[in-house]
Amino acid sequence: MSSKNLIGWALIIGPLSAFLFGGLLTGILIGPGETAAEAVSEMQAKIGLKSVFTILGSLGFVFAFIGTVLLSNSMRGDGKPGSLLASISTVIFIALTTLAMAATMSDWAALGSLQNDNLDAAAQISNAVTITLVGNALWAGLFFFWGIGFLTLGTALVMQRKLNVIVDWIFVVFGALFVILLLMPWDLAQNVGFLIFGVMVLNTIAAGVFQLRADES
Repeated sequence: MSSKNLIGWALIIGPLSAFLFGGLLTGILIGPGETAAEAVSEMQAKIGLKSVFTILGSLGFVFAFIGTVLLSNSMRGDGKPGSLLASISTVIFIALTTLAMAATMSDWAALGSLQNDNLDAAAQISNAVTITLVGNALWAGLFFFWGIGFLTLGTALVMQRKLNVIVDWIFVVFGALFVILLLMPWDLAQNVGFLIFGVMVLNTIAAGVFQLRADES
């Protein structure tokens, strides 16, 4: 498989898996987990299903970031417009890949605590709640720098006219919205954030499609 095809498929399959298993199906079949305690209670009720969704969702997020890293890296080079922004984007998304591994697998660690026979039930739940709170903190940082990464990547894409003008500009605009969300009240940020997350999932998938088409042309 060529690097362009790898980028394209990573940008398609990764976000789709992250959205389905890390967001939509988890919310429907397991629960919204509005607080850390509620999230732990919900995952405890459906440990097997939550374990599967956690792995698939985590792989989706990581592959999406890997695809973005490879895309940014392919845009670097002397004489290419926006090359410096592409380099900055590459560094940001490499860091985000590591952060995504930690954030998405925090639920796996919480599940491990709930199944730790060396602890009593109260300690299992207490540790799982603490781990979930740490995971939520990681997500806050991830989304902030994810927005900055989209801003730099989108601007570089616009300057190089690499994929599609609409797709490129959506990265810029919604990357800015990712950052602005952190200035909003938390409840509003959560509600609007899920909508923006859905748009960015679709846009990243569209970017992958255009990447595959560019490889064929």
